[in-house]
Amino acid sequence: MTFRQVLQLVAPADTKASSRFEALITGLWILVCANVLVLFFVQGGYDIEVGPVHLHAFSLRNWLGLCLALSLGKAWMEERRGARSLMEGFQSALLLFIGALTVYYANGHTFEMADTLPARFLPVSILTDHDFYLDEYASTIEQYDEQYFVRVINGHLISTYPPWGAVLSVPVYVAPVLKVGTRLAAEMLFDLEKRAGMLMVALSVLTLFVGLRRVTTPRVAWFIAFVYAFGTSSLSLMSQASWQHGPSQLFFSLTLYCLIRGRETPAFIAWAGLALGWAVICRPLNLVMALPIALYVLHKHREQCAGFLLAGVPPLLLFLWYNDAYFGSPVRTGFGATVVTPASLVGRHLSWFNTPFLEGLAGVLFSPARGLFIYSPIFLCSLAGMAVAWRKPGQVFLRYLSVAPLLLIVPVATLGSWWGGHGYGPRLLADSTPFLCFLMVPVLEHMHQRRWLKYMVAGLTGVSIGMHAIGFAYSGDWGSTLLDFDTYPERVWYWRESPPALFGAQLLEQAWQKVTMRF
Repeated sequence: MTFRQVLQLVAPADTKASSRFEALITGLWILVCANVLVLFFVQGGYDIEVGPVHLHAFSLRNWLGLCLALSLGKAWMEERRGARSLMEGFQSALLLFIGALTVYYANGHTFEMADTLPARFLPVSILTDHDFYLDEYASTIEQYDEQYFVRVINGHLISTYPPWGAVLSVPVYVAPVLKVGTRLAAEMLFDLEKRAGMLMVALSVLTLFVGLRRVTTPRVAWFIAFVYAFGTSSLSLMSQASWQHGPSQLFFSLTLYCLIRGRETPAFIAWAGLALGWAVICRPLNLVMALPIALYVLHKHREQCAGFLLAGVPPLLLFLWYNDAYFGSPVRTGFGATVVTPASLVGRHLSWFNTPFLEGLAGVLFSPARGLFIYSPIFLCSLAGMAVAWRKPGQVFLRYLSVAPLLLIVPVATLGSWWGGHGYGPRLLADSTPFLCFLMVPVLEHMHQRRWLKYMVAGLTGVSIGMHAIGFAYSGDWGSTLLDFDTYPERVWYWRESPPALFGAQLLEQAWQKVTMRF
């Protein structure tokens, strides 16, 4: 029985009763949304007694599911009233946002990665000690054989990676830290890390969708945002831990939205500069993708260029202040496993990029371990969109956007460990996904004109979602010997021992065991 049939059974037939039923659904939806908001920021739920009244709620996952179900019901009731079609209701920005949060939290676990450890603990340090030191977590950090994610400066443990994603995570940590302080259990910290990560990714989905709505039809915008949410690393990795890429994707999505709004309201060009500045300090490698955006502003919005550049100054000043306060100089900061200075940049750090370009390019695009077009083949439409943008006149915006992913591929492909250590899929290219999504627009707008293209897009979408769903559902050991590409780099081309094959086989085995246990 379909969702529509269920609602037809429970919804009254006469107009007056139907209005009351809609009011009831709307009221319940508001209450459930408010409760989800509370549960999201109050980890562990609440249990309150006021006289005879006893209120308690604990499971965020169940309440998110209820919120999504009521949102669907509300959309159906609006169609019955004639306010908007059911398709318009299902393609609303709020429903997409709630759906993304619900799915991201549904697997019930957080991926434990050493790369995200500083971002997991830093919000607690910021709230309790008002600094960016990780000294109180020294015992946890010492359990790792390789502690590349921290540096010891003047006797203090400091994150190797920029801390700005952790700063954005602070609102999620406030209520638990105020309640428990530094005594937060490990499972609670993992859960907080996941909530912060998935919130930033869901916000990027929302922002991307709103921006796409201004350049294409609602149906195409919704489809691309849906693919971005569930057919890319947004599902399998970025929403499951506090990576640098999540905030980066959010700020790039905000940048693109502001640039689009800037066509009608020039003041938004300055806001684009602010968002772009944040994207760069969250992940400094993003500077290569910021360059074509800056050139676009210079080309098409020359009068707003000064405002665009000035708006990027506050993030830069914050970046320089942090470097000076924690690394001793505005031009010294922690990247990778060493400290970067202008003198060392040419000498040591360029040696990181020692992979032949064509070899690395083949790996980041087509290897079974990390290939972009293997894990998200839907981005082949982005490749076609680049060609369309350069062939057709009037596509200046998309032409500049098409340069950004290409510029990112160059350093990633030539990096000595272009596979990015442990993980799943093309993580190091995740920051470019908002650009790749916009580049799909020229192709998908003409999808209805060719049936073969429609079927091809549907197939590529299904494969993309399926590939990332495997990584999303898997909860085993991500650092097994078979996946040790740092020691055995040739394994990035082993199809039978690739992450989707290994994880998929284990998931099928687990599912079969559950089925046999029931019978």
